[in-house]
Amino acid sequence: MSDIPARIARRAIAKLPHPVKARIRSARTERSYDLNTRGITANREMVAWFADNARPVSIVIPSYNDVPLLAEALASIEETCRGADYEVIIVDDFIDAGVADQLKQFESDRVRVVLKDRRLGFAGTVNVGMEQAQHDIILLNSDIVAKPGWLEALQYSAYALDPAIGMVSPKLVYPDGRIQYGGTYYARLLAPQWFGHLHVGSPATKPTANVAGYNRSISGACVYITREAFERVGLLDDEFWLGFEDVDYGLRAWERGIRCFYQPAAMLVHHESASRGYSQGQRELASMRRFWRRWEEDFLARRRGTHAPVDLLVGADSDPLWRRYAAALASALAADGRDVEVREVGVGAAVPDDKLVAEVAARGGIAVACDRTAAETVWLASTAGALPVYLLPAVESIWHPHDVAEQVRIIAGYRPEFDYIAPNRWTAAQLQAESAWETRRRIPPALAPAPLPDAADDAVVTIAAEAGERQAVEAAGAARGMRTVHLDAGSSPEDVAAVRPRAVVNFAEQQSSLLPFALMSLGGVYLAPVEGRLSHEVLDGYNALLFARGDLDQLRRSLDDALGDDGVWSELRRNGHASATRAAEAAARAFADALLDFSQSPV
Repeated sequence: MSDIPARIARRAIAKLPHPVKARIRSARTERSYDLNTRGITANREMVAWFADNARPVSIVIPSYNDVPLLAEALASIEETCRGADYEVIIVDDFIDAGVADQLKQFESDRVRVVLKDRRLGFAGTVNVGMEQAQHDIILLNSDIVAKPGWLEALQYSAYALDPAIGMVSPKLVYPDGRIQYGGTYYARLLAPQWFGHLHVGSPATKPTANVAGYNRSISGACVYITREAFERVGLLDDEFWLGFEDVDYGLRAWERGIRCFYQPAAMLVHHESASRGYSQGQRELASMRRFWRRWEEDFLARRRGTHAPVDLLVGADSDPLWRRYAAALASALAADGRDVEVREVGVGAAVPDDKLVAEVAARGGIAVACDRTAAETVWLASTAGALPVYLLPAVESIWHPHDVAEQVRIIAGYRPEFDYIAPNRWTAAQLQAESAWETRRRIPPALAPAPLPDAADDAVVTIAAEAGERQAVEAAGAARGMRTVHLDAGSSPEDVAAVRPRAVVNFAEQQSSLLPFALMSLGGVYLAPVEGRLSHEVLDGYNALLFARGDLDQLRRSLDDALGDDGVWSELRRNGHASATRAAEAAARAFADALLDFSQSPV
């Protein structure tokens, strides 16, 4: 009930740049959608769980002169809830004797109709039904058509995943199969006075729209509310006549320790315009202003002090070099007097580490996710007061080229609530292409190097070289009387430094400047294939020698320059060390500046 008005969304989308080609593509996601045969539905685990653990539910439906639509909704409930224990409470808000008589025709052993003597608006009407509900509550619009498995998936998600979950929203689609609701988000990039629906207008089969996960709020059109959640959160605020009452309710749930969840395995059709329309009248705008009187400090006017505490969270996907970079950023902040901690996020648990979430949130500062395995912890802490930042090592889906499902989960985890820091322009563009979210800062990562060695041994190191590349490097080295040492892609800068090479040839694809800067500061010349994403950091002829990937002749010529001319060798290695030094200093300053900017500029 609070989506961005279509006119604002269209105007904002028109301003977006032409996207970089997304890496996750499937022609199937662009086809028309058959609501009877396609899409994600409740899986066997959910159905089996429901068979053994089903709880009775009270389905509350507000009604406003919508008898034909209501009839279809009731028929879909009866069809999809066979064997379930449920009651339906229809609450009329049209207040018309003729309509009331028609509504009474729906009454049965399962269906009750509640008539009132005055109109109360959406929230007030829903509250009347909620007060009469005996069980867990499902709020359902009258223009909804349920699809098989919806109840099983919602109730399973409310009880079987995380005991803190108390409100679950489904995926809602228009009759033509396009998504109407795929989760709630704060639309600060498009129209910061509104909250929006994720994935609106996309095909229902869009991969990232079919990833279940925590939700910033709920959809008032359909939401499952456990009895415990209802008792802790209470009724909707009936001062909202139309709009924002559902977002407010979900935020109040988070405030009381109740987590909201999005479960796309539950799918329902929503004839949204039939019940609401698209215009934003005075009542809707008044609801918006009421909402911001309550939540302004958490969103529109969110601020943190210039010395707010900072937590950097690293998880299993942070390799040793990235961990060192996070620690170096933390040390630089601490040297400026900031309260900084680097925390480890465990992996493998079925539910989040609530103790860690609470500790980070309680500090009331800035929480930085340093990789995707730390992102959920940071995001959860942000619902309780932390300011969420994502220090991207890359668009991490690129590290799973043969696992499309994992790629989809990673992209779905890039949430709009984060302030993103990208390592380069390419990553920033790719993030927006795949997730639609913008990067607020670009900071090329680098570590402060040790002093430049005075000399090097007669050796060449290769990293991640294939057979032909090894032979080419060995031949070029042997022609100069040098040995070649081959290291694998997981080798550390320390492994390379131990060889004291005159040249380092790194064939491994790089997503950021972190390893190239580390390697070019060790005392040898850095050589690598051309990487467009690093064109502003790895500079051919200045601090490195580059060659086209697969061009062995160009590789040999570059090696000849590095190994055969002492003047070239000396200048390149000196420039490489200086580049790494400057980049490390700049990264520390830029990171501190970014956190200050994020703290003071919420939108």
